Amino acid sequence: MQPTLSHSHLVLIPSYNTGDIVLKTVKRALEYWAPVWVVVDGSDDGSGEKLDALAKEEKNLRVFRLARNQGKGAALLHGFDEAEAHGYTHILCMDADGQHPEDMIPEYMSLSMAMPERMILGKPIFDDSAPRIRVNGRKLSNFWVHIETLGYGIGDSLFGMRVYPVGDLVRIMEKISGARRYDFDAEIAVRLSWRGVRPLNLPTPVKYLTADEGGVSHFKYLRDNILIAWMHTRLMFFSWWLKIPMLLLRKRRVRREDQLENPDSAESLKLIRTKLSKYYRRRWRQSYTKKKLQTDPVYDAVFDILQEAPELPLLDIGCGMGLLEFYLRERGIDCPIVAIDPDLEKIKLAHHIACEHYQHLRFEMGHAESLSLDFQGNVCLLDILQYFDEKNQRKVLRKAAQFVAPGAYLIIRSGLKDSSYRSRISSLIDRLAHWITWIDFSVHELPKQDLITETLAAEGLQGESRPLWGNTPFNNYLLSYRRPQSKDSAGGKTQR
Repeated sequence: MQPTLSHSHLVLIPSYNTGDIVLKTVKRALEYWAPVWVVVDGSDDGSGEKLDALAKEEKNLRVFRLARNQGKGAALLHGFDEAEAHGYTHILCMDADGQHPEDMIPEYMSLSMAMPERMILGKPIFDDSAPRIRVNGRKLSNFWVHIETLGYGIGDSLFGMRVYPVGDLVRIMEKISGARRYDFDAEIAVRLSWRGVRPLNLPTPVKYLTADEGGVSHFKYLRDNILIAWMHTRLMFFSWWLKIPMLLLRKRRVRREDQLENPDSAESLKLIRTKLSKYYRRRWRQSYTKKKLQTDPVYDAVFDILQEAPELPLLDIGCGMGLLEFYLRERGIDCPIVAIDPDLEKIKLAHHIACEHYQHLRFEMGHAESLSLDFQGNVCLLDILQYFDEKNQRKVLRKAAQFVAPGAYLIIRSGLKDSSYRSRISSLIDRLAHWITWIDFSVHELPKQDLITETLAAEGLQGESRPLWGNTPFNNYLLSYRRPQSKDSAGGKTQR
């Protein structure tokens, strides 16, 4: 197996009197990555000489020798200074004693290359070989780090397998005198967080080797725990409380960034609404579209249904200004879309926006009851049936059903005729929209659900309905009908 060769990322291993186990660790690391550097921190057990000999055989290995033992943090800093001088941008640090899994090096490096602004922190998965005192003792350090960073996301403060951005770490170490021994891992994670370097935690199995297996540890429980406790004391009393305002502001920003990384989050959807409203240049249209997207649940409802058949094209009959089409594009629906509306002014506006911002959107002027298209896919009929009498409602439904492909949906949103106050309000608002010339067509009557179900059943479509009035006073329902994949539908007709 050939190791991955990188000119930006290297593996750095500090070593102090680790015996032959460091040779095994280095050889295994070289199987997965190149280059690998080792900083021998004043070892006097002969391991330094053996590493020098190995470096003569391995072109991807470089060994640095420190004259005296200076501590883990100091050894790593020596390697970081050298790496920065040679143009490396990121370093994966790992222990020499065989605790860290060398076969995970590519995964660490891959994450770092994908997100170079992050520090990649191993989060240990302990097995039965881990001493309970070590497992439980680190919980106290993790607790203080959580406070010192206001919950910035550091999964484990002491685990040494990590990828650091070189420049940020070196700049921090130049300004402090601590973090030179076993306090390095916790302090540098906190200070990098304060600097704005976000952590990404990677669960990593860890194994504590026995003495018979070559395991060795220079961690002294009393000495090094006092050192770590003093480190937290320094951070809390001399630095942390001054940084609280900055940390609170950053936490708010990070929470927003996390929401934006999720395309379905409330923050992401809010940005979509704002973005789309700005496409409509007249102020009253901007206000209308933003409020419409905020209060009308039909856009998300159509999106959710289309997720089940995303590869099929979409025909939107009665598209208006194209708001549904643009919303679907922003949510990641990239199928070809044909949008039809009888209002030439709205079609021109939607076409202009589509040409500037999107692809594979076609806007055409046309009438729902007389469409002639070569189309098979999903179909939308949103808020148009009330502009036809009962005879033409059936005609529009049959025409729309012709365009529904096997496995595709006919999605209808309409107010339904019943005795509720919502039904009366829906009719009133539609008439008002016609009176102010927002809609060119006068309202005939809201359709009855039985009419829709019977007409579409005869066309071989099966479906269901549910209320969809959301934060509006209207009597709107969402009716989703699907053409079965089988040749014969429930109505006995051959599928088109």
